Amino acid sequence: MNNITFKRRMCIKYRVNKNKIMEFIRHDSAIASILLSIFHCVKYGFIRIMHGEFKALIIAGDVFRHTRFQWVRNMATKILKDSLLKHGSRKTGAEILNIILRDVEIKIVNDLRQSIIEGLPGLYHRRLLILSPPEGDHKGVIIIKFSNYFKYFLSVFDINKISQDYILVIEPSSSGYFDEDILCLLTADTQIIVQSPEPVDYRFINSLSSNLWPVDVGPNGWVDQRIFFPIGKFEKEYDIIMVSIWADVKRHYHLFESLSESLNDNIKIALVGKPWPKLLEDIKDEARYYNVIEKITFFENISQAEINEILNKSKTYLLLSKKEGTNKSIIEAMNSDVPVFILEGFNYGYKYPFINPKTGGFIKKDGLVEFINGHGEYRKSQFRPSEWIRANMTPFISTQKIIDIIERIEKERSLKVNKDLAVKVNIPELDYLDSNLWQKYETYYKKLSNYMIHI
Repeated sequence: MNNITFKRRMCIKYRVNKNKIMEFIRHDSAIASILLSIFHCVKYGFIRIMHGEFKALIIAGDVFRHTRFQWVRNMATKILKDSLLKHGSRKTGAEILNIILRDVEIKIVNDLRQSIIEGLPGLYHRRLLILSPPEGDHKGVIIIKFSNYFKYFLSVFDINKISQDYILVIEPSSSGYFDEDILCLLTADTQIIVQSPEPVDYRFINSLSSNLWPVDVGPNGWVDQRIFFPIGKFEKEYDIIMVSIWADVKRHYHLFESLSESLNDNIKIALVGKPWPKLLEDIKDEARYYNVIEKITFFENISQAEINEILNKSKTYLLLSKKEGTNKSIIEAMNSDVPVFILEGFNYGYKYPFINPKTGGFIKKDGLVEFINGHGEYRKSQFRPSEWIRANMTPFISTQKIIDIIERIEKERSLKVNKDLAVKVNIPELDYLDSNLWQKYETYYKKLSNYMIHI
């Protein structure tokens, strides 16, 4: 059915236009971005006067994340560095932690604690992985995934106890690392490696000269190439594929609007997703609103193997977000030998080395209709994404980058660390490339309960 009620149509029109306005303010208009930066600066000053220096640091993070200007980010960074110089990293981190712990959900804390007591397979919601166990006087390495779980780690574990035996690797969810969920870890008495694939965030973390160590790796550097690979036997059924959650940030409406303006009536689209926070029916209604639903095949809550099959049936992959983390699905697509196209200016506008003539390209700000008219600019002989990505961006390469930074930490901080790291993958939860390691490290997982805060 292509029809939607008048009321539903008005609701969709309101939501789409609201999203367009917010995107224009945050990403497209220099004047609006200046005004937004001024607003956050004024808010910072007000909060500092009314609630103190550390509460105001949270607002300084908003300034950093919501501006498009490096000079504004530099100003926000200076505010943080002045606080670190005045109070020290651990004090500043502790004050930030105290602020954000007020919003921690006790149910989640209790759930995570219980999962650690129960042990594998659901320990810490599969957001924690032991990369190497402690061995003699050598510390082990633990990785934690998703920014929201960093403060819960400090809520569940006695950081002083666990720091005696482990250093940490964290994998933030999104760009913009002047973030209280990351900076609360300044209070930890251990060295923490921060996956920082965006140069802006890498420089920010590095400039703090703290216990946080940036490394040029991101969530998209851990794709399991046994799951995503070229199959070869499938015909190309879809001109364009998108794989994402059903969320406004993914900007499905931009695809639908461009499809409605396109002259290409034969275009076929595959949309793969899962509900969060919107439902599939919400996305379908947006497609109905633009009268393009007949051009789209929807897939929801399908397995990773099924996603690989649909990727192999697709000519090109499309990412329309303007700002998020380092998207993992685009690397999965490349592993399946599907060229990827993203918007110019994505995140900070960094020209990612993995988007190149062999793997895909960038779409100009107003160029999506032209892209669609050209069947996704698909010329099979031009692209070799699987070949490039398997030579330059694998879990083995990412693991070696972590090892390299550990060696630097050992030298500069006179530590000893067990560098025999397990190779991990995101599927999308944390997992070992070698599944036998779950059993091998089971004893160390059971011991994690000894590091928990007693309540």
